[in-house]
Amino acid sequence: MLTLFDLVIIAVIGLAAFFDMEWRRIPNWLILFGLSVALGLNGLRGMNEFYLSLTGIGVGIGILFIPFAFHWIGAGDVKFLGVMGAFVGPYLLPRVLWYSILITGGMAIITAICRRLSLEFLTRACVDFKQAMLVLLTFGRAHARSAHASTALDRQGVPWGVGIGLGTVVAYYLDPAGRWAGF
Repeated sequence: MLTLFDLVIIAVIGLAAFFDMEWRRIPNWLILFGLSVALGLNGLRGMNEFYLSLTGIGVGIGILFIPFAFHWIGAGDVKFLGVMGAFVGPYLLPRVLWYSILITGGMAIITAICRRLSLEFLTRACVDFKQAMLVLLTFGRAHARSAHASTALDRQGVPWGVGIGLGTVVAYYLDPAGRWAGF
């Protein structure tokens, strides 16, 4: 049975993945919402969980600070790992990062293959799917972009926010004991 905690973390991950895929940024309002809800919900569990949540923010940001300083990763991705640290705590973050690296690496390989093979139908399918999701999520207020607008596959790099979100799902829900990762 899904708890309020589960619903919120899945909503924050879903929205962050959507924004990162669509615009290659994770908005600060989503970061602040995720942090406040994570701190609030963990605070309701007790002061120890609240302190672990605060520590998770620091560890999450600290883990990606060096890659950010070298411009290997964006500031939104660093803050998003801090939000995930606020939700799951500092002890699960190495596993979250491990799965995030694996997932983002897989996305990079798939992107490189698609660019190399120039799979136009796959590119169009991705754009059509994203546009349909945008229209659905905004209840018809947003309109589909023109065919000449740049797509996620046209831009350099891969959306780390998607990898961090999926890495959190795998580490927290699918492998909470660390059996797959080995730690």
